[in-house]
Amino acid sequence: MKWIPGVFLVIMAISAQAQGFDKKAADNGIAIDTTYGLDTSMPVLLKEIDVVRFKNKEDEMEYWKTLSRVRRVMPYVKIAKQLYAEMTQKEEGSKKREFKKYRKDVEKEMRSKFEAELKNLSVNQGKVLVKLINRETGNNCFSIIKGVKGGFSAFVWQIVAKRYDYDLKEQYDPNKEKMIELVIRQLGKEYNV
Repeated sequence: MKWIPGVFLVIMAISAQAQGFDKKAADNGIAIDTTYGLDTSMPVLLKEIDVVRFKNKEDEMEYWKTLSRVRRVMPYVKIAKQLYAEMTQKEEGSKKREFKKYRKDVEKEMRSKFEAELKNLSVNQGKVLVKLINRETGNNCFSIIKGVKGGFSAFVWQIVAKRYDYDLKEQYDPNKEKMIELVIRQLGKEYNV
């Protein structure tokens, strides 16, 4: 065990060198002893993480399904949020006839771009989409449709939604949707809606 004293001496030499005077300060005529108040180890900032434990396997499976659904509908939620903000702004700043024409043009464009993709969503992905649109805009989907397309259209879409066990009038409640909130918190910056 002859190498132990050698390693010990090297460590002591490095430690003694680290506890010297600040050279830059000494060049300026100021003597600062760096052994007081400073640590010779390098500070490392670690990312905060949440540790999630599930009560049972079903809860864990529900978490992974919800995560997948949220990731799948995130781009559509982002687009819906932007369109809703633009439509609200356009409605306030234009005449009724101009807004109606604008709304029809936007609807036609969105149908051509996204109708096929949205039809391929599962029922549960659609539910998550409706909930996230409600969460991000602050309005339920029924009131959004009613404001943009009119009361009759909103009524028809509510009937269609009820057939698939949706409720477009339901307000988003973070306390009720704890799994979605957990997933959003876990996604962090990835959830860029």
